[in-house]
Amino acid sequence: MLHTIPQTVAVRLTAPTLTADTVLDGLSTRLPATARAIFTLLFDTAYSTIQAQGQSQSVSQVVIHQPAEIICRALAISRVTFYKHLRTLKACGLVAARGHTANWYGLARKTGTVFAVSFRPGHSARLRWFDLKHKYRDLQADTESGTRTAWKFLQGLQSLPSAKEACRTALKAWAVKPGTTSKPVTNDCKPAAADYVYALDLLPDTHPRRRAESVDRYAKALAAGYGDQTNLNFWRWLLWRSIEADQMGQNTLYQLQNALTRLRADIDEWKGLKSPGALLVHRLKEAGVWDVLRCTQPLT
Repeated sequence: MLHTIPQTVAVRLTAPTLTADTVLDGLSTRLPATARAIFTLLFDTAYSTIQAQGQSQSVSQVVIHQPAEIICRALAISRVTFYKHLRTLKACGLVAARGHTANWYGLARKTGTVFAVSFRPGHSARLRWFDLKHKYRDLQADTESGTRTAWKFLQGLQSLPSAKEACRTALKAWAVKPGTTSKPVTNDCKPAAADYVYALDLLPDTHPRRRAESVDRYAKALAAGYGDQTNLNFWRWLLWRSIEADQMGQNTLYQLQNALTRLRADIDEWKGLKSPGALLVHRLKEAGVWDVLRCTQPLT
């Protein structure tokens, strides 16, 4: 009698795919939808980074450098909303975040934000000393390039119908090599003025004792760059009120950046423009920003 020997079946075990939901499902509390969306975007970006670098996914956390402005655009939320929900994620231990600075012509300038993203349920994300001291990008070279900045990338998205997807692609490229985005854009402002427009959102972070000096320097650069030197006090007032309103959650500095970029295009197209300051006021009124600035009281 012949006995048939059963064939051995090879079984291949595959590791489960790690997703943001894997980490989020381990929480005892339910997060707001916006907070979940922010974490998911950061997680997916961090995951693409370890894949690109050939690292194992069996890690407790991944540290990435990101521009908050592009994150906000990708999710179609304001910076105020972003930082509000980021505090929730930090309180849950899902994310640790801190602004990163570097030298820029002898001044400390913000290069972006360093995020530690939890990859394991129950792990509390944290940033270490060397995470914050690492040189993620050459800020001076990036600003001089006219293309390798988050702000200039966002300006190039105005005509793109798929801006959100372009932002997500840019964030993944940035995480691998900070300063790199998927779509280079041209410098749309005179060199000196462009640097100051790009850096407007850094003014609230200036030490109070040096803020007046910084505002005066910015005002002079913008007045000169936009051909409005005789109206210097207007530019000083505009910057002070924009800073004060921005600190109250009005997002005015970002809106001023957009208005100044449009003004540059107006000046280039409208030869012989005699009053760029007046045109800027008109643009700010159209955007509903001017009334906010007028009603803003100086912070004490």
